[in-house]
Amino acid sequence: MDFIQNAPEEDESLIYLAGGGIAAMLLGMALIPLRDFTSASNFAFPFMALTIAVAEFGGRKSAVVTALVSVLSWDFFLTQPYMRLTIAGKHDIIAFVGLAVCGLIAAAFGSRRRRGTSDLGATRSHLDLLHSTLQRMESSDPVEQVLPRILEDARGALPLEALAARDAGGRLLAASGDRGACVPLQLLRPDTLLPLDLTERLLPRQGLPFPEHGARLPLLSGNHQVGWLELWGSGGNADAGARNTLSDVARLLGLVLARKNTAEIRP
Repeated sequence: MDFIQNAPEEDESLIYLAGGGIAAMLLGMALIPLRDFTSASNFAFPFMALTIAVAEFGGRKSAVVTALVSVLSWDFFLTQPYMRLTIAGKHDIIAFVGLAVCGLIAAAFGSRRRRGTSDLGATRSHLDLLHSTLQRMESSDPVEQVLPRILEDARGALPLEALAARDAGGRLLAASGDRGACVPLQLLRPDTLLPLDLTERLLPRQGLPFPEHGARLPLLSGNHQVGWLELWGSGGNADAGARNTLSDVARLLGLVLARKNTAEIRP
């Protein structure tokens, strides 16, 4: 099963941050031929539509920039005196304030919806990962074939550069991605995948990246350790949902290794 990992939101926001402001200026210039046919206040609607579109795709910061540049572009190109950042008419002043306020409101609500859509997509990706892991476990394939597939699925769905699984004695069983030559020394708690000195209460909403230099956590079956899971972060933030999902995958890997150990003990 293939997983598509979202592109970093920071890069996408920068595109809309610049593009929204430029589009607002171009829109003001494009409406210049029409300014003698209607009042300036009627030109607020195209700028509102532009701000809403940028809020939907680019987030709050991009939408706020678009709203502010829209107000300036509307004032500069479409209100008298033209080509100056001054307003002569009282009604145009009211429209100026209204456009600014409505643009900021549209930015706030549009960015909230975008965050909700992004969170929903991440949740679906995490559920797909757990579903695929259970399917891998139920297959009749040898554990040596199942482990790499599970690790590959997890690396594709979560902000991870590499994963590796070892048995309790430190022998490498499976790996996915480019990992460091040395075994990571940093330990993570199996339940939260946070360092031992960090609690969930200190975790920001957007999360923290998994350690790029590598970390590891014990794989357990019951109260017995059956192996190690080593991970290297890709630099993207891992929120509580991503950490809980990888923690669940680690529990399932513990069951896989326990089954492998049991099969090796049997005559």
